[in-house]
Amino acid sequence: MIMLLPRLFAIAASLSVLAAPALAQNNVVLENLESRAQDQRLVLNIARVEVANTNLSREDISKLFSVSTPAVEASAIAARLKADRLVVRGAVLAGEEDRLSFGPLEIAGVEQGRFAKASLGGFTASFSGKPTGSITGRAVTMESGDLAPLIAALQVRKFGYTVIQIGRIVSEGFEGSFTDPDAPTASPGGNQIKIGLRAFNSATQFEKGVPIASRMEAVSLTVDPAPGSDFSKSLRAFGLERIEVGLTGQGRYDPVSRIFVLEDYSIASPAAGRLTFSGQLSGVDADALASLDAGRRGFALLGAGVDSLKIDFLNEGLVDKSFAYAAARQGKSPAALRAETSMMAAQLLPLLMGGDPQSLALAQALQTFLAAPKSFSMMLRARGAAVPLARLSAIRDPASFLALVEMNVRANP
Repeated sequence: MIMLLPRLFAIAASLSVLAAPALAQNNVVLENLESRAQDQRLVLNIARVEVANTNLSREDISKLFSVSTPAVEASAIAARLKADRLVVRGAVLAGEEDRLSFGPLEIAGVEQGRFAKASLGGFTASFSGKPTGSITGRAVTMESGDLAPLIAALQVRKFGYTVIQIGRIVSEGFEGSFTDPDAPTASPGGNQIKIGLRAFNSATQFEKGVPIASRMEAVSLTVDPAPGSDFSKSLRAFGLERIEVGLTGQGRYDPVSRIFVLEDYSIASPAAGRLTFSGQLSGVDADALASLDAGRRGFALLGAGVDSLKIDFLNEGLVDKSFAYAAARQGKSPAALRAETSMMAAQLLPLLMGGDPQSLALAQALQTFLAAPKSFSMMLRARGAAVPLARLSAIRDPASFLALVEMNVRANP
């Protein structure tokens, strides 16, 4: 399947080229399309394609949905496409070891790489190579999209310079299973790794191509290891049957003040706890968020500075499981190992942090937390001006870091 990805990207761009209703005249319907890649190892079958009020000819539409059309030519056609509505039904892409079926796909308001709304009924992919398995995706809806940069990247074959803008995404998630090559085939419970995502949604507001407000949520991302695998045994020894996490986050950016605020980016697990990050960056150039050049985005971000960073942890079993697991491996009781760790924090932290007075407060807060692990919070603020990210990356010792920030910690408030 990895070898098929460039062609899949080309087809995805062709199917998704999308915005406002076009001033066009043709209605094109194609049925029972079959095309083969030049090396004959990839076959695309489509039961029906409907394109309403389009500026392209029947021949152009046919080329757009053919895997034998070179990617550069297909993306050039996609860049010109305008249509009120584009529908694809019964599409199957098959390789020597892999198979992908999807649809129906309906896109409204297509205009030169932009779209008003796109809806995919779902997809199913199967893999018979390594790894062997399948994945099924449920319905996905996207709104206010701009794939013009992807189409341009396809034409010059520079995917690292690609930015895709989607105003809103709502997904009903996916589920799949894959063979674990390290798990015995006849082991109790089988040798399948199962993965799943209950739902995903995101919303982003753009201003002149710059994302100024965004939020996202991934609900219940799960991994169930093969019951007979070493990973499953280690997980059960830790006190977990599966991995389950959820992600949430939102941010906002002011192009005038060049301030980016990260609001409550959280990673949570019902069997472990919740880790939350929030903070503020200043001097953030718009290119760091919207440039089509990946290198330019990274360079622009290095020019920003950190005003503040807050880390919150709510324990819901992770600390207790960690001590129980480590104690069992060391032949100690969890209580004894916890007391030992608390003592080491009190003695070593001040030494490691150069004797800074803030290290004493940190050590005391850690001792309080370890005695009854409920919650822990750390707030870091720059002393005066924001600390440049480039300078932070060059720091090699805790004492130099603490000279730049004020630290406040709280345990079990």
